[in-house]
Amino acid sequence: MDTKLKKYDRRRIAWLVSTLLFIASATAAVILGMNLFAMYTIKGDGTGTVSGTTTNAVCFTMFGMAALAVAALVVSVMKCGIKQEDGRVRLTWFDKIFPEVQIIVGVCVGAAMLGALYLQCFMIVGSSWFVKAVGVSRGNLETFLNSRGYLFYYSQDAVNILGWPILAFLAVLMTAAIFACELLFVQSIAKMLKDRCFWSSTIIGKICCYVSKKAKGSDNIFAKVMIVLIVGALISMTWVGAGVAIVLIIIFVPKWLAKYQAIKDGVSEIKGGSLDYKIPVDGDGELERLAANINDIGESQSIAIQNELKNQRLKTDLISNVSHDLKTPLTSMVSYVDLLKKEGLDSENAPEYLRIIDEKTSRLQKLTEDLFEAAKASSGDIPVNMERIEMISIANQALAELEENLAQNNIDVVFTPKLESAYVMADGQLLWRVIENLLTNVSKYALPGSRAYVDISQESDKIRLEVKNMSRDQLNISADELMERFKRGDESRNTEGSGLGLAIARDLTNLMNGSFDILIDGDLFKATVELNIA
Repeated sequence: MDTKLKKYDRRRIAWLVSTLLFIASATAAVILGMNLFAMYTIKGDGTGTVSGTTTNAVCFTMFGMAALAVAALVVSVMKCGIKQEDGRVRLTWFDKIFPEVQIIVGVCVGAAMLGALYLQCFMIVGSSWFVKAVGVSRGNLETFLNSRGYLFYYSQDAVNILGWPILAFLAVLMTAAIFACELLFVQSIAKMLKDRCFWSSTIIGKICCYVSKKAKGSDNIFAKVMIVLIVGALISMTWVGAGVAIVLIIIFVPKWLAKYQAIKDGVSEIKGGSLDYKIPVDGDGELERLAANINDIGESQSIAIQNELKNQRLKTDLISNVSHDLKTPLTSMVSYVDLLKKEGLDSENAPEYLRIIDEKTSRLQKLTEDLFEAAKASSGDIPVNMERIEMISIANQALAELEENLAQNNIDVVFTPKLESAYVMADGQLLWRVIENLLTNVSKYALPGSRAYVDISQESDKIRLEVKNMSRDQLNISADELMERFKRGDESRNTEGSGLGLAIARDLTNLMNGSFDILIDGDLFKATVELNIA
């Protein structure tokens, strides 16, 4: 921090010194130049006797001051402007004035140098040193200046009235002030160039940037409108063109206003809740595309509201179904516990009561575990170890382990893989759980004495597993509803299932970057699992 402050101080000191040095040396160079001009004028006319030594001394001094002024100007411009932490140059209120205005004012201030030179001429010829240097008496000098028309009318009385010191002070002050103002303009423009904002600070630049910005974000409509208006303005400069422009305005403006009013009315309708309202779209212009987009927004909002209503209904069903599935075993458990309390453990019915309580406890435990697993699968809070897995072998293993459950309902499973091997990118445990849930669903809800079909095939870069069976109960709900948690094919909810199997299978498949879908065609139920080929 101290290093930055020291660097900042050195830069400010260098800028201040170079600025003051430029003003002083430039002022001195101009005054010496005027002295030299006056000497050579009088010497060339033969009126005075100016020594070569004097003119050479003034000449060398003038060039030295001019060189010093140029060097100081370069340093002053280089050191002007303070860089901020973001690398931008700090600009003052003066630097934010349009550069065109600064240039115009700078030219006007430069023109004031003529007045400063006029004062310098009075100061020079009123100086005792100059009179001695040119070797001319004041009377002859006054006659010479008036006869040649220099200074319009020179009079020693004018010098005597103001006093030579005051006159000299005014001449030097005016010259220095002009150079200070010009340097201020130059430094301001230099700071804008350093900050790379000169073009954008100009009036023309701001107009171009504004037009460019509007054109970029207007889908070409801004450019089209600007072209039409500019061409219309150019055409209307003549009487014939004005007539053509008026005819075009009469033809097109009412049509555009009618389209605008239709869009405005449509927005009001949709805003008021009429989401099914459609703005008439006739054509393929900018306004027509805007109307079509507004219609799409209204349609999207209508779909979103319908989905929200559906979700609310499904949430209500979910709460109702969960309550029912939890309450049923708990009610049985409470009832048989009461019977045990009344009849005692020595009752001949006690073993049967305990068996039923144990059965309901197991069901409640299984329901709680499924609910917990469904919550984890839905949230994605399950570790997934993706690897190369052979799907056919896992399907065979699942069929072997669930063979007893399937046989209890006299369901014959026909497994016909259409591939010798089917390697997929999946998690072995999760894939096993998906296939197990599908086969368990078959064992619980398939029509007893029917066949179920399990197929494995390849579709493009996917391996597809299909499980098909005839439902025991009438499927009078949609596939989307059946996929929801705690939904079953039997609305009476007399089976032992939790209604979570399909939802868990879907969520686990999504975790493995696959897709899960079900299809209902009458009593035919088909579940499809697709995973990426390994």
